[in-house]
Amino acid sequence: MTDKERKGHFFHVTHNKIDNKWHVKEVKGKEEDMTTFNSKEEAVEKAEGLAKKVKMGHVVVHDERGKFETVENF
Repeated sequence: MTDKERKGHFFHVTHNKIDNKWHVKEVKGKEEDMTTFNSKEEAVEKAEGLAKKVKMGHVVVHDERGKFETVENF
Protein backbone atom coordinates (compact mmCIF):
# COMPACT_ATOMS: atom_id res chain seq x y z
CA MET A 1 0.00 0.00 0.00
CA THR A 2 1.40 3.41 -0.97
CA ASP A 3 1.40 6.48 1.31
CA LYS A 4 -1.26 8.08 -0.87
CA GLU A 5 -3.53 5.03 -0.52
CA ARG A 6 -2.95 4.85 3.22
CA LYS A 7 -3.90 8.45 3.85
CA GLY A 8 -6.79 8.50 1.40
CA HIS A 9 -7.95 11.04 -1.13
CA PHE A 10 -8.93 14.51 0.07
CA PHE A 11 -11.23 16.64 -2.07
CA HIS A 12 -11.47 20.27 -0.95
CA VAL A 13 -14.41 22.56 -1.71
CA THR A 14 -13.28 26.18 -1.63
CA HIS A 15 -14.64 29.57 -2.66
CA ASN A 16 -12.70 31.88 -4.96
CA LYS A 17 -13.35 35.57 -4.29
CA ILE A 18 -11.96 36.64 -7.67
CA ASP A 19 -14.39 34.70 -9.84
CA ASN A 20 -17.03 34.23 -7.09
CA LYS A 21 -17.18 30.50 -7.87
CA TRP A 22 -16.77 27.31 -5.88
CA HIS A 23 -13.92 24.94 -6.72
CA VAL A 24 -13.31 21.23 -6.12
CA LYS A 25 -9.73 20.00 -6.13
CA GLU A 26 -8.04 16.86 -4.89
CA VAL A 27 -5.12 17.71 -2.61
CA LYS A 28 -2.63 15.68 -4.62
CA GLY A 29 -4.35 16.31 -7.93
CA LYS A 30 -3.16 18.48 -10.81
CA GLU A 31 -4.25 22.12 -11.04
CA GLU A 32 -5.98 21.42 -14.35
CA ASP A 33 -8.12 18.76 -12.61
CA MET A 34 -9.87 21.43 -10.54
CA THR A 35 -13.56 21.82 -11.35
CA THR A 36 -15.59 25.02 -10.97
CA PHE A 37 -19.24 25.51 -9.96
CA ASN A 38 -21.62 28.43 -9.52
CA SER A 39 -22.97 27.16 -6.19
CA LYS A 40 -21.49 25.59 -3.10
CA GLU A 41 -24.13 22.85 -3.20
CA GLU A 42 -23.08 21.78 -6.71
CA ALA A 43 -19.42 21.70 -5.66
CA VAL A 44 -20.13 19.63 -2.54
CA GLU A 45 -22.21 17.18 -4.58
CA LYS A 46 -19.36 16.73 -7.08
CA ALA A 47 -16.75 16.32 -4.32
CA GLU A 48 -18.89 13.70 -2.57
CA GLY A 49 -19.29 11.79 -5.84
CA LEU A 50 -15.52 11.79 -6.39
CA ALA A 51 -14.82 10.74 -2.80
CA LYS A 52 -17.25 7.82 -3.04
CA LYS A 53 -15.42 6.48 -6.12
CA VAL A 54 -12.07 6.06 -4.34
CA LYS A 55 -10.88 4.11 -1.35
CA MET A 56 -10.76 6.30 1.77
CA GLY A 57 -12.29 9.37 0.14
CA HIS A 58 -12.73 12.54 2.20
CA VAL A 59 -14.49 15.81 1.46
CA VAL A 60 -13.30 18.96 3.23
CA VAL A 61 -15.72 21.86 2.85
CA HIS A 62 -14.50 25.39 3.51
CA ASP A 63 -16.63 28.46 4.11
CA GLU A 64 -16.32 31.62 1.98
CA ARG A 65 -13.45 32.85 4.19
CA GLY A 66 -11.51 29.63 3.70
CA LYS A 67 -12.04 28.18 7.19
CA PHE A 68 -12.88 24.48 7.63
CA GLU A 69 -16.62 24.02 7.83
CA THR A 70 -17.16 20.25 7.59
CA VAL A 71 -15.23 17.07 6.87
CA GLU A 72 -17.01 14.02 5.44
CA ASN A 73 -15.51 10.55 5.22
CA PHE A 74 -16.60 7.95 2.66
